[in-house]
This record gives sequence, C-alpha cells and structure tokens, in this order.
Amino acid sequence: MQLDYLKEKLDAYISLSLAMIIVGSSVVFGKMIIMKFPVFLASGLRFAIASAIICPIILIKEKGFPKITKRDWIPFFLMAFCGQFIFTVLMLVGLKYTQAMEAGIITSTTPAFMAVVSFLVLKEHLNSRQVIGVVLATLGVLVINGVLQPYDQSDIQNKHILGNLLIGGAVVGEAVFLLLAKKLTSPVSDLSTTGILSLLGVLMFLPFSLYESISFPFEQVSLYDWLYILYFGAIYTVVAYIFWFRGVKKVTGSTASVFTAIIPMSAAILSVVFLTEKFTLSHAMGIMFIIASILMTSLPKSSLNLKENG
Repeated sequence: MQLDYLKEKLDAYISLSLAMIIVGSSVVFGKMIIMKFPVFLASGLRFAIASAIICPIILIKEKGFPKITKRDWIPFFLMAFCGQFIFTVLMLVGLKYTQAMEAGIITSTTPAFMAVVSFLVLKEHLNSRQVIGVVLATLGVLVINGVLQPYDQSDIQNKHILGNLLIGGAVVGEAVFLLLAKKLTSPVSDLSTTGILSLLGVLMFLPFSLYESISFPFEQVSLYDWLYILYFGAIYTVVAYIFWFRGVKKVTGSTASVFTAIIPMSAAILSVVFLTEKFTLSHAMGIMFIIASILMTSLPKSSLNLKENG
C-alpha cells in the first residue's frame, strides 16, 4: 500500500513538473513564432490546431460535448476572452519587445495577481501571507525590469519595459480567467472545458486571422516555423493540460500550485539554450522573489510553520 501511494505521488509530481516545463517553454516558442507570424494569425492557428486535436478526444472519451446552461455561456465567453484572446495577444505582442526569459518569470506571478484581482474585484479579504506574496512578486518584477541597474532612458530600455508591462497585462487576463472558472455551475469536465474554450478562441481570432492571412507570405514559412506553431497548438495548449490534470487529481490544490515555480526556471533555461539570451543576476533575483511569492501564496499555513513540521 505504501509503495502504491509513493508511486501515485511520484506520477503526480512528474506530470505536474512536465506540465509546468511546457508552460515555461511556451514563451520561448512564442518568441520564435512572433518573429515569423503576425499575432492574430499565429493565435488563430494555435487554437485551430488545439481544437482539431481535443474535440475528437472529447467525442470519443465523453460521447459528445456536454449541455451548457444559458447561465454558464457568459462565464465561458468571458473566460475565453480573458484567457484565450487577451492573454495570447498581450503575451505575443509583449514578446516582440522583451526577452522570453523575463516573460516566463513575469507569467509566474499569476497566483499573486489572482490575489489582487480577488481583492479589487471580488472584494475578498487578503490574509497576511497573500499580502507578503504580492509584495514579493512585485519586487521580483521590479528587479527584472532593471530597478537595481543605473537609470536608462534609451529607446531599447523603454521598449523592454513596455514589453514587460504587456506581459503583466496578459497575466492579469489569466488571473481573471482562472477566477471566472469558479463561477461555472454546469457539470462540465476539464477536458470539455478546454475544448469549448479552444473553439471559442478560434471564433474570436477567426476574422483577424483571415484578414492577416490575405497578405501573409505563406510560401516563405519554413518547416521549423510550422513546427513551432504545431508545438504551440498541440503541446502547449493540449498536452500540458493533460499532464496538469493528470497530476492535480492526485494532490491538493496548494501542492499543485507550488509546481508553478518551475515555470520561470524552465523559461530561463530554454531561453538560454534556444534563444541565446543572457541570464543575469537580476533574473536570478527576480526568480527567487517570485518563487518565494508562489510558496507564500500557495502553501497552507501549516506547511510554512517550522514548529509544526518539526
């Protein structure tokens, strides 16, 4: 029994780690994609690929799509708008001006942004650990934006900060998306939810994608560029989901949240390997602050109490 328990936990931890590694890699591939494809066309292709993969899985595994109540269509639409449309657009546009490494680090502040959005919009009370988590995340973002470096008013630095602000906007969209998920009342599985949101993403991007495709030189796109798009649609949008929900079912929500700390490390390592970006002291400090923020906002109080843990 003990061996089975350990195997189950190990499987969960491996699955959650792989999911977060893929999420961290998404900013790297997003950076490479945006060098070749316009934002809306790339986004439309991403959700079209994801839908083409996940919809047949839903039809086979769940014998069709679930019935959605009229009351839930509004949250679904808002979730798709914030999590698919706003997040993707701001992320890809932001990647034009900033490093993938920094985008990955900022993306990891989602738990802190969720706490802020809950406080400002839902009027939920912030406990002391959440406040500390938000402060640590803010410090992390400030550090990677050069707060410890000499003041620089150059055009490159201004674009760099603009890019990071856009990434921050994307994270706000993601935080609202995750909070809206709590408003759903229909008994819809995680698999069907992902499929519905992917289809809504296709519909939202379709007119803009068609417009950009008219003048886009498809003949100049290399095989590698198409593989990046395929990765973005299939691996990031579908496979990461499969790994995440496979693992999250076997652990507590707070334990699963801690694995988001892998995102900045994955983004940093892959940015150095694939994009030859430089890893600086500011990046290291930013990652440390944000990982501390994730631990502070995600772990139960008892997990942080040294006396209770011996």
